[in-house]
Amino acid sequence: MSYPQQQQPAAYPPQAQYPPPQQYPPQGQYPPQGQYPPPQQQPAYPPQGQYPPPQQPYQPYPTNSSQEPLNAPGGYVKSDYTGNTGYGGASASTAPPPPGYGGDGPSATIVASPDASNRFQPPEGAQDLWAALLFIAQFAGMLAIAAVSIPKVDFKTMRLKDAPPSTTTTTNSSSTSNGRTSSSSSTTGPTATVDFGTAAITSMVASAVVAFALSGMYLMAMRKYPVKLLIATFWLSIAYFIVAGIAAILVGKSIVGGVMCLIIAGLYIWAYQGYKSRMPFAALIMSTVSDLTARYTGTLWAGVLGLLFNLAYVIFYAVTVVCSTMYFGQAKSRSTTTVNGRTTTTSTVNPAAYAIGLFLLFSFYWTSQVIKNVLHTTVAGVAAAYYFMAGSNFSGMPANPTVGAFKRSMTTSFGSICFGSLIIALIQTARALARQMAQDSDSAIGAFVACCIECLLAYIESIAEYFNKYAFTQVAIYGKDFCRAAKDTWTMIKDRGVDALINDDLIGNVLGWGSLLIGGLTVLVTWIVYAIGEAASSSSSSSANAVDVTMIIVLILAFLIGVVMFSLIAGVIDSAVATIFVCIAEDPAALRATKPELWEQLRQTYPDAAFVNMYT
Repeated sequence: MSYPQQQQPAAYPPQAQYPPPQQYPPQGQYPPQGQYPPPQQQPAYPPQGQYPPPQQPYQPYPTNSSQEPLNAPGGYVKSDYTGNTGYGGASASTAPPPPGYGGDGPSATIVASPDASNRFQPPEGAQDLWAALLFIAQFAGMLAIAAVSIPKVDFKTMRLKDAPPSTTTTTNSSSTSNGRTSSSSSTTGPTATVDFGTAAITSMVASAVVAFALSGMYLMAMRKYPVKLLIATFWLSIAYFIVAGIAAILVGKSIVGGVMCLIIAGLYIWAYQGYKSRMPFAALIMSTVSDLTARYTGTLWAGVLGLLFNLAYVIFYAVTVVCSTMYFGQAKSRSTTTVNGRTTTTSTVNPAAYAIGLFLLFSFYWTSQVIKNVLHTTVAGVAAAYYFMAGSNFSGMPANPTVGAFKRSMTTSFGSICFGSLIIALIQTARALARQMAQDSDSAIGAFVACCIECLLAYIESIAEYFNKYAFTQVAIYGKDFCRAAKDTWTMIKDRGVDALINDDLIGNVLGWGSLLIGGLTVLVTWIVYAIGEAASSSSSSSANAVDVTMIIVLILAFLIGVVMFSLIAGVIDSAVATIFVCIAEDPAALRATKPELWEQLRQTYPDAAFVNMYT
């Protein structure tokens, strides 16, 4: 078998197939939804007429060809599979091409990228506009309920403003013996003290600083030591399930739960060899995404803003629910009557209050999903811009990709986000109803059936959320409507579903244990700072048996600060990992053209992903 002379990889997309750069819109627009000519002017990529069909022997490239295909494994030059790589100097002699790729003869296969005219030309205008309008309508309905009920409540007394004042009856009793009134009091147990002084405030500030620093250090460790972290967290997960299983059996006296934990640990151990072969690929993606996150910090600020907005919405929702319940009445009320020694409990349903409560619950689920998915699509848009544009010869990385991605999420892609979020919100609402039916049912059979339905809906919800994560990634990359994105996601799952599950499981272990580690270390440092502050304070003259409730509250808040601080980074990394995985599955040739060194590492760790896209 002979190899043609070494050639440099062509630019992606091939320059001859697109208008000159000066004809493109101003730099900074991504995804390239409007940067390409109409589909009828867009030739397929690569030009299909230049290569023989897969069943025919593949001939070496002509030496004078200027259109080297980027994704034809059978035609890679000799240096691709020898020590002289030409892609950053990394040796690839230990990573041969996958079976059936490379060489002459009938087994040589050309794996072409999907038609660029179909991938980069989404429908014009806003997608799934009906879902966006419906979401706005339901949010306006929630605002209307809040506007009616909140002004009617006096927050000082937590009563309706027009309600009659309540009367308080105080009964005092005393005992008199021999004309002498005596009273006695006794206090048992330790005394609880709460004092948010200088030590508490200082330790809280220290916890925020420490959590931020530890999160940054863990992110650097993910960039430099990805394989070690993957292996360590994998075995930590096994140890956790073993300890949890033994504790459940010996301490909790729960044999079923303990056996289940031990079975999960055994499955992890049994699957280690299969996971081990995928760890280099997961490490490569995790390291790349960690570097991307550190480089484009706008994604982290987007996470902070999303957290603050979600927190404000939860507070507003809680106030609305309390006030609407006081104003419209409770949805259900129970009364107990006793006749001839028999107690009967009757339930009364207020239809209006029940409908309002159900609507508010549905609105909460839908709005929370939309907030989360807007953040996901924003980060996915940045990651996709990095994959396709960073290092490109015809268009560089936008100056501020986070702003552009957020703008698309809130405009043209907002309807698609509302559509996918609506599906999850309906499932969550149905789960809440089934859970309520199980609690209110007077029949054991009815409660059992409701519990089974609730459990089934929980599994459907988890599957739908996992599916939506990749569907919204398609929306962020190409601006597709949700149905089209779901169809392409299903194609990817059928082709790369196992890879996606293993990749998410491995990286999820790193992120999960990272949250616990940073939360624990933050608690430790906060406790040390608090103890030093209390020792240095001249007013710390509490009794020996006093329980320092302030310290307990500070340590709990410190743990939450550490977990939430790293969860912001973990959420960004999770979204970016899904995006890079989808981009590699759809178009590995783009990575070879824009970042050849990274593509070479991909070829060494997972050759199939470097050569084959999910449409073949």
